[in-house]
Order: sequence, then C-alpha cells, then structure tokens
Amino acid sequence: MIKRLLKGWIIAIVLLFTMVSTVLAIINPTVPPTFYCVGSKPVYKVFYNVLETGDRLFVAEQFVYYAVTPNETASEAFLFEVLSINGTNTLASVPLKQYGAKPISIYMDVPQVASANISVGDALIIRIMGNPLMFPSPTGNSVNITLGADSYVNQLLGDDGGVATNNLLRNFLIGLAEDLVAYDSPPVGSEYLVTSSGVQYLTLTGGSIFLEGIPGLDSMCPIIFQSSTAPMSGDQPESTGAYASTLTPLAKWGKTTADGLTNLGVYLGINQALAGSIMLLVLVSGFAFYIYSKTQSGIAVLLLIGCTPFIGAWFGLMPLALAFIFFIVIVVLLGFFFLSRGAL
Repeated sequence: MIKRLLKGWIIAIVLLFTMVSTVLAIINPTVPPTFYCVGSKPVYKVFYNVLETGDRLFVAEQFVYYAVTPNETASEAFLFEVLSINGTNTLASVPLKQYGAKPISIYMDVPQVASANISVGDALIIRIMGNPLMFPSPTGNSVNITLGADSYVNQLLGDDGGVATNNLLRNFLIGLAEDLVAYDSPPVGSEYLVTSSGVQYLTLTGGSIFLEGIPGLDSMCPIIFQSSTAPMSGDQPESTGAYASTLTPLAKWGKTTADGLTNLGVYLGINQALAGSIMLLVLVSGFAFYIYSKTQSGIAVLLLIGCTPFIGAWFGLMPLALAFIFFIVIVVLLGFFFLSRGAL
C-alpha cells in the first residue's frame, strides 16, 4: 500500500515538473535581441542629472523580433538589466514591455545610485536577456553591451532654455524615434513624429510608445512632446471654480430636479444646462406675458427679462457663461429701445 502511494506521488511530481517545463518553454527569437533595429550601430545612452543631481537614466533601443509572436508576453520572456562592472551583479532590472523595436529604460534615483555604488564613466554592462525561467540557455536570446565613457551624457536637469534642439535627451530620443519609424513605417494617421516650425516632436502615438518604454518621460523631457501630457503649471491664474460648482440644479434643487432636467435634456437632445435654461426662459416668457397684460408696460417686461440671467444663474438653471451672453444681448436690446426708439 505504502509503495503504491509513493509510486503515485513520484509519478505526480514527474508529471508536474513536465507540465511546468512545457509551460515555461519558449523558442529563441527569429532575430537575436539587439540594441538597434536599422543599420548596425547600437543605440543606447546613460543620462545623468535628469530629475535630480546624481540620478541615472539608462535608455536603449531594444529589438526582440519573432516572426510569429509567441503566447508568452515580452514582459514574461525578456528582461532589460544593468549589470556591475564585469557583469558580476545585477544592479537593476525591468521586463520588456513589447516585442519588436521599442525604447526601454531604467531610471535610478540618487539613493539607488549610491546603493549600487556606481559613478559616471563606469564600464557597466546593459543587457537584454531571455528570462531564465523561460529559456534553458541565454544563447540566442541575450545580448550584452559594455558602456564606455562616451555613453554618459550630462542632462543638466533638462536645461534647454526652452529651445527643443538644445535638450540632449530630446535629441537622442528623436534619433531613436527616427530609427523606429524607418523600421515600422507607421501608416498615415499613426505617425510617431511630427515636424512643427522645423523641429520634430513625438505625436500622441509616438508619445504613447515612448512613455511605455520610458515611464516618467513627460517629466524628464516634456519638450519632446507634440502636446502637453500633464496639466500646465506656472504663473497662470488659479481658479478653483468653487462658486460655480454651487450654481447647479443638483446643488440648488436636489437630485429629483436635477434628474428631471437631465431627462428633459435627453428628450430634446441637449445637455442638462441647456434644458434648465430653456425651462427658465419658458417660465419667464409666461410671466412676462402676464405682466404685460396687466400693466401694458414694455419697460416692466424688459426689466423682468433683464433680471433673467441673474435669476437663472442664482437658481442653477442657467450656466454662468450662457447667463453672461444673455445679459449682453439684453443690454443691446435695452440700448436699442431707450436710445433709438425712446422709452416705451
């Protein structure tokens, strides 16, 4: 009985290891990994003083190509690593984001640089490596590059004086993007680069690719992007909109009225704000006809209409912008009646 149980356990363990080995197996890329996709010159640099004095940004152009994309994702199968001199220790490592030609990076802040005990000009090794959990051997799926003194670039915290072409990180990444364009040939509407006033920038498509491979690039080098990737900051006037946020149907009348105006807007094919404005104008018009029928005074009617924007905004039935426009129209009408035709 015990022998049969032991035999069963042994068979189960063997099957388990066989299944795991099968699941983790992956063939080598069709084209062995490189740090370039066009030509034969590797594309990589180490920028320092990027976000703070003494930090490091390792950037490279990865190229891991499969004719038929495997089931395993690039992040499961491959790593981008920074190794110590002579490759004895792994100082930092990140998974690749995608197969093919893409930017890849590792950022090390000052404490990480100090912990790794690395200096500018060190002959560190950068490596694209097949994940050892996926590949039985590094042969055919890994590539190493030893950094030289000319691999290091002082970014000076992005000091470019507002001139795009003065930014060293930007210039390097634009060159990398041109390499990707030459390889990928992106279709019209999905270009990676756009030229404005003779200067190249990343488009939204190109920006997405580079932000995936270089997280935080919008903070490291905002001047490379065609459009802002973060809210503008600086000397622009600040407006919290706190008062305007209280002038809404929900804030003034409650959920029932707000939902009613929303449903009216859906029925009319307009938004809630316009639905409230139309409702207000209908009520004011009815009241104006009633006053005129009692007083026969056009002035009274005009004064009532003149109060409409303020009433509407106060009760949350008319957006402030529309109230302002309506007020300007009323001022023009009042001027026409009082100055051109005389008092009614």
